[in-house]
Amino acid sequence: MRFKYLLGVAFLFIAFVMQEIPAQSFQTGEIGIVVSNFGRVRVLKDSLAGVRQIDRSNFLAGVNANYVFSYLLSAEPEDSMKNIENPQLSDYEIYGSVNNSYDTTGQSPDMLVKHNVYGWDGGAYTLVKFSVINRESGALDTYMGMEIISQLDGSYGLESIKYLSDSKTISIYREPNSTFVGYKLLSHNMPTLKSIEWYDGYNTSNPDLFSWISYGQIDTLYDSGGDGAVSFFGTEATNIQAGGEFIFWVGISIGDNEAEMLTNMSLVEAKYSLITSVEESSLLFPTDYQLKQNYPNPFNPSTKIQFSIPQSEYVSLKIYDVLGNEVAGLINHDLSAGSYDVQFNANNLSSGIYFYQLITGSYSETKKMNLIK
Repeated sequence: MRFKYLLGVAFLFIAFVMQEIPAQSFQTGEIGIVVSNFGRVRVLKDSLAGVRQIDRSNFLAGVNANYVFSYLLSAEPEDSMKNIENPQLSDYEIYGSVNNSYDTTGQSPDMLVKHNVYGWDGGAYTLVKFSVINRESGALDTYMGMEIISQLDGSYGLESIKYLSDSKTISIYREPNSTFVGYKLLSHNMPTLKSIEWYDGYNTSNPDLFSWISYGQIDTLYDSGGDGAVSFFGTEATNIQAGGEFIFWVGISIGDNEAEMLTNMSLVEAKYSLITSVEESSLLFPTDYQLKQNYPNPFNPSTKIQFSIPQSEYVSLKIYDVLGNEVAGLINHDLSAGSYDVQFNANNLSSGIYFYQLITGSYSETKKMNLIK
């Protein structure tokens, strides 16, 4: 059988430390969700006092065999997880973010991973949104998804991980009777589902983690042994430009049987459709100011600058060199509330670092861009 922690004094110490990892949580009456500051999403049945079903599920990304963002080797809290007061899109919401600063070896991509975890009263499901921002100076071609360690009905081992092709859902269960847990990548195709037998240190090798998240095939059924399985699922390789953002959504549901789990997955899919339609509409009617990173960056000779303003007012958008000299004035007049794309052509400028500044009556922000000819 699988032993998660050491015996004796070591067991007590580690158990204490694990319990003390800062986390935020909510319960809906049908499911309990706990999200640690490091991005671990834990699932319990019925409530926070209920029986654990998923020990850990977390974000995982791989660029190549030596460049992986993982829970164990990379993740460090940037914005500590917190429960959002009066959430606008759900009854419960946890928000926080992690970066790669735990890694001191330079073997993980410089990313900021924002977590939004949503829940609804009476719902046996949760919706997870990952917003991945590339903080590197160049583009990243990245495989992204999640890593799952189950603990069905409070115990490890002998579970099955099955891919239900009709519903495109990962079903985790144990014969002959157990709670069923489902995971589904809602926003993108899922070309990878890989399961392995858990072993001590499985998550200390970047080459192994990369091979699993970039597997490119679907293991339709995996029956684990006594130590239990670790499962990996994710997207195709996705190009994220420097300063760019990639968002993907995952639904998680539970049920007393497969049919109930799938019914609950359908309910969380409906919540996903509603939330994303609201988010798309809000892009047309911004609720706050925003100046985005130019794209592409670095650029030659042109790039696009995007910004949003929530009200009609005077707007100035100007370009400056490193000495503070104005080199271009792109906007200098009144604009209505909305989101705007501005094309900037630097044909007459030399290579180097430049700054673009957005100023309104009540807002000012400056960002850096790199012209390479």
